[in-house]
Amino acid sequence: MACYFFSQPLPHLFFYFVLFSSFIPFVFPLSTVSISETSNQTLVCALVHVPGATQSSLSCSSFPSGIQIPLNSNTSFSAIVGGDGFLCGLISLSPATSTLVCWRFSVNGTNMSYKRIYQDLALSQLEAGNSVTCGLVNDTNRLECWPRRKFNTSSVDQNFSSMAVGEDFVCGLLESGNITCVGSYNAVAIQEPKGIYRAIAAGSRHACAINFTGALDCWGMAGEKPPQGEFISMALGENRGCALRTNETVVCWGQGNFSLPERLRETYFSTIEAKRKVFCGVQKSDFSLYCWGNENFNPNSIVFKYVLPGPCRSACGPDGIIEGSGGWCPKGQQICRHSKSNIRNSVPPAVSPPPPPPTLETHQERCWSGKMIAFLVVGCVGSLILLLVVGFFLFKYCKCRGCRVHDSGRLDGTGPGAPVEQSGGPSQPHAPQTEEASPVLEKRLSQLASMGNAGHLEEFSLQVILEATNNFSHDKTIGTGSFGSVYQATLEDGREVAIKRAEISNTSSYADEIHRVLDARVPPPTPFEIEAVIYIGYLAADCVTLEGRDRPSMAGVVNSLEKALAACLVHPTSLSRSTTGGST
Repeated sequence: MACYFFSQPLPHLFFYFVLFSSFIPFVFPLSTVSISETSNQTLVCALVHVPGATQSSLSCSSFPSGIQIPLNSNTSFSAIVGGDGFLCGLISLSPATSTLVCWRFSVNGTNMSYKRIYQDLALSQLEAGNSVTCGLVNDTNRLECWPRRKFNTSSVDQNFSSMAVGEDFVCGLLESGNITCVGSYNAVAIQEPKGIYRAIAAGSRHACAINFTGALDCWGMAGEKPPQGEFISMALGENRGCALRTNETVVCWGQGNFSLPERLRETYFSTIEAKRKVFCGVQKSDFSLYCWGNENFNPNSIVFKYVLPGPCRSACGPDGIIEGSGGWCPKGQQICRHSKSNIRNSVPPAVSPPPPPPTLETHQERCWSGKMIAFLVVGCVGSLILLLVVGFFLFKYCKCRGCRVHDSGRLDGTGPGAPVEQSGGPSQPHAPQTEEASPVLEKRLSQLASMGNAGHLEEFSLQVILEATNNFSHDKTIGTGSFGSVYQATLEDGREVAIKRAEISNTSSYADEIHRVLDARVPPPTPFEIEAVIYIGYLAADCVTLEGRDRPSMAGVVNSLEKALAACLVHPTSLSRSTTGGST
């Protein structure tokens, strides 16, 4: 299973793309070599150029011999992959559609079956594990795997730019360069390395990735530690692996001191593939295929000649095409150049690289910015609601307490124990009481007016009233009340109002003898009885004029009534001021 570069680097990694593009060969996302293992047999297949033909043909060889794949020479494949007991080929009917067909065979190569498993949008990458085949749908990079009963891709909600398939897991590179693995094998699926990577590969029970310094990072059942150096691609098997260096030589590592055969250590390769114990590579010079890894392969023997070093394409990048490859592909297609002639001697451009931490921090800041915006919005909404609630209660408080015109309060000196003004002679029995009650009455009336629900209370100066009534002219009089005359007036703003002027009346001498005027048979009240009536009157006023929440509670009502009753039961110790007048 080979690894491939993701095709679209992020903008903030542009420097690394420039740095490595000058000396890294182009790596193809579609493989032209496949390896299938079944029991003690290995089937190696490759897309081979036939001299004189305009398209490649699929050739397969079994080691040891025994597996025969019935092939149609008229079918042209663009990529092939293999696994345990199966071989799959990708047919590109058009640039927009692909068809995937597979052969399955038993241990001894018998019971061969052929089936088409996919025909839809074109696949940009095709990989196979030991039992599962997966592909990336072109344009959308959606992951599709077969058979679906073994690996359900409905739970994969991320699109990969490149992927690798292992045993019971799939790992993919996101467009950001991060790695995400899914599947039931937790040793790989939940232990992905953190960082930015450019290539990924998977073995049976482990995976490896190449970071942007060219170093290898492996996780899972990786066996021995991978070698140091700079690499451009990998091929992983079962507890072993091989990697292609930037100078296009191969190094291998793994369980049991696995290494590359001595014969191939100075050979330059275009691409490498692996499955379980077997590894194969296409030689760069003559495109011959060599395989190694078990006793069935002789590193000195060529498996196939003229193996396509890459898939046929309709367009190539700045490196151009491989000379003479136009005759290896259908009309209008060619094989793109996969390396430069001066790879080993190339020097990276002298560009001062930006430090990696700021790039990572920028990415993290972008991730955190979304969270910070959410917290900011929630905080602003909560603060606004709190301000509205506080403002509402302040408004209600000012309306009930702070917005009154006068600072009114309870009448002073009205309790049961308050001193009562006594008269010293019969000539002016009510004078002290009248003088004291007048300001108290005005204060109480002001309180009642300010506590009402009638609205705004406005005050006018005496000069304004005199001008409006023409100095209380008799022509302005529209009526007479018990305390004075009522005048019609027009204010400066055009409002018409009625103004009542309090006047001294002779009837005021009866104010303290109202009980005699109403019913002569009723005995005069004592001062304490008058106090009791005052308590009840104030209680009634508080119950009807205040707002509901400010009205007296039941305990307050009972307390006021008890005070009134206590005032009535007090035995008079002196004459009432009401009896010191001219009563007969």
